Amino acid sequence: MLGWGATGLLVLAASSAVFAGVAGRNASSIAGITTQQWKALNESVGGRLAVGVTLAKPCYDNPLSAECQDVQSGYTTDTYIADNFGGYQNTNWGYCQANAQECGLDFTLPQNPLYDTFKTCHQGSVPSYYIDVGQVSDVQAALKFANDTGVPLVIKNSGHDYRGRSSAPNSLALWTHNLRPAPKLERDFTPEGCSAPAADSVTYGAGEGFLGLYEFAEENNVTIVGGSSRTVGAGGGWLNGAGHGALSNTLGMGVDNVLQIKAVLPNGTYVTANRCQNKDVFYALRGGGGSTFGVNMEVTTTAHPQVTLQVAYIRFASLDPSSIEKLLTICVSNADKWASEGWGGYIAPGAVSAYASGLILMTPSLNHSQAVQSMKPLTDYVSSLGNLALNNEIATASSFYQAFTTYILPNDEQVGLGLALGSRLIPKTLFTNPSLHRHVVSTLMNVSDTVTPFTPSSQQPDPRALAYGAPLQILVTAPSSYPDNDTVPSAITPAWRDSHWHVIAGTAFNNAAALSTITHAFRTAHTVAETLAELAPDSGVYQNEADTFQSDHETAFWGAENYERLLGLKREMDPRNLLTCWQCVGFDKGDERFGCYPDFGA
Repeated sequence: MLGWGATGLLVLAASSAVFAGVAGRNASSIAGITTQQWKALNESVGGRLAVGVTLAKPCYDNPLSAECQDVQSGYTTDTYIADNFGGYQNTNWGYCQANAQECGLDFTLPQNPLYDTFKTCHQGSVPSYYIDVGQVSDVQAALKFANDTGVPLVIKNSGHDYRGRSSAPNSLALWTHNLRPAPKLERDFTPEGCSAPAADSVTYGAGEGFLGLYEFAEENNVTIVGGSSRTVGAGGGWLNGAGHGALSNTLGMGVDNVLQIKAVLPNGTYVTANRCQNKDVFYALRGGGGSTFGVNMEVTTTAHPQVTLQVAYIRFASLDPSSIEKLLTICVSNADKWASEGWGGYIAPGAVSAYASGLILMTPSLNHSQAVQSMKPLTDYVSSLGNLALNNEIATASSFYQAFTTYILPNDEQVGLGLALGSRLIPKTLFTNPSLHRHVVSTLMNVSDTVTPFTPSSQQPDPRALAYGAPLQILVTAPSSYPDNDTVPSAITPAWRDSHWHVIAGTAFNNAAALSTITHAFRTAHTVAETLAELAPDSGVYQNEADTFQSDHETAFWGAENYERLLGLKREMDPRNLLTCWQCVGFDKGDERFGCYPDFGA
């Protein structure tokens, strides 16, 4: 990778630059770019243009090389993947799934030195070139280059994306992962253009991951709302899609907490958006979807006071479907009560004989004795399981960082293999009416059986298909106890405000999977999404963790009213779809950026 070279000749002014569109987006355009054009682009971005290389290519070139050993040792580590441009947390999004062309290692044995001896390493969906973004003018230069030449453009941070929006064949990428200036704490932050302070705040760069933010918050005795994976970019797609986490029940979504965003728009203009200026942009960037309305460069979010949390950490061995059903029954019966008490986090009804069942929930709203009493229905059940109980504790954490590092981080999902997801937001009304509880449980059991059908131990699914984590997961991350009183609403689906749960289920597959296996995984995920939609037909879907082939995605992701407004803004801000992604606002399925998506047959 080329280093952080000299500043070079800037193609556009750093503060604002508006240009007219002249070329359509066509992946074949990249083949016509001359060496001189690439050289000029490289000079304009200070030497930060580089060739995109798939993560595992060194092992195809020489399986016994030191470079290959380095890849092998980090292949299933999220931080290693994030720090390498060619890496994707779920490897299938770096491949051309349309024809099963890949360049991966065996997830179960990545250090096998002979694995790739007789195979071909395909570029797949890894962008051909990328700019290691260091400043605003880098983004402006890339936007102008793509606009002038027709070369497709994508945006990538850590490669933590379940729907392939940060990769595309024959494309140029903006890699924002290294845009990480030191976070800044400011008391009584006043957004630009506003006349009064909004809140205490933390300002950070587009490449900052949640672990870095949580460490900063701990050092400064504040709390930041964020996600469960340390490598997720806090200021990118997570925020643009809505942003949820274990504290969202009481402290709100990512879009509720953000105070200001500085972004480069598709026309090259660098703007500051908040509740006082560029309100349409602020609306679109808060839920309108990543890689659609602009490239976030700097984000300012609310710094809440440090909170003391009561944490329920409960796990038990799942030996038969009845134990999973019992867990679901207890959780469904108590879901509304728990939501009112501030509990948020993650419930995982495990795969039979492969993963433990359990949950990690936390609340800042109860003291320890109240938390123990609240969780008694579940702790009593797990106690009755005897030796099958693995953890059955209600503990106190002095901060979110302590809860995160003690409970969430050690249980993070696996990376380095393929994954297809389906999901749905589950509304409060299904939990407030006891007569509906049985229907909810039976539907979730159906979903569980769809992704991991119960079979005798001698016929259990390939462990590789279960490696990423519990196939069925319930994310208790809706803002159930957070007041929706924003005077400048966000673009997220209104279903978030009416839900208690975000339910996801997935099917994982190893690298080098056959085309039929890939297709089956995505069909299974689609079946899950459709099953959950039957349970909650009037609800919506979290766009960042959704079925790749989500039906009626416009309404599901945003709601009809939001989508119409967003589509109007998209046509105004980016009429030629310079920035786009799969099933994003105004996307064109025929765009060659999507040429490597699996053929769903629909």
